[in-house]
Amino acid sequence: MVNTDALFRIADAAEEAGNYELARQSFERGASLGCSACLTRLAYMFDVGIGVEVDKSRAMDLYKRAWRQGSEVMANNIAILYREGRQHRLMFQWFLRAAKAGDGSALVELAKCYLSGVGVRKSGQDALRCLASAVSSNCITEASREEAEALLEGMRPRTV
Repeated sequence: MVNTDALFRIADAAEEAGNYELARQSFERGASLGCSACLTRLAYMFDVGIGVEVDKSRAMDLYKRAWRQGSEVMANNIAILYREGRQHRLMFQWFLRAAKAGDGSALVELAKCYLSGVGVRKSGQDALRCLASAVSSNCITEASREEAEALLEGMRPRTV
C-alpha cells in the first residue's frame, strides 16, 4: 500500500526544489489514490502554471474533483476560475458555496457582486449583510477583512 502522506511530502519537497516533473508525478499519483491535498496542489500547478503549461480547464476539473471529495475550500478557487472566464452567475454561485462553508473572504466577494450587480441583482442590503458577516468571520484573510471594513466605511451615510 502506498502512503499518500509520503507522496505529498515528496511532491512538496520536489516542487520547493524546482523539480516540477517529480512534483507533478507525485501529486498525480497521490491524487489517483484519493489524496485530496495532492489533488488540490496538482490543480494549482495547472491553474497558475507551476512547471506545466497553464491549463485552466484541467485546473477546473481537478478543483471540482477535490471539492466533490470534501475539500470545501476549493469552492473559492472554482469561483475565481469562473470569474476569469467571465461566467458571472456561476462565479457567484461558487462564492456562495464557499461562504456557506465558512469562508469569510468569499463573503467579501459576494458583497462586491451585490454592490456591482455582477452575477446577481444589485442589493445594498445583501452587500451589508455579507460585509458584516465577513468582518466578524474567524476564517478570513487580513486583506479581505480590511477590504470589508473599507467597503462598509464607504457605505456609511455621510452627514452634511
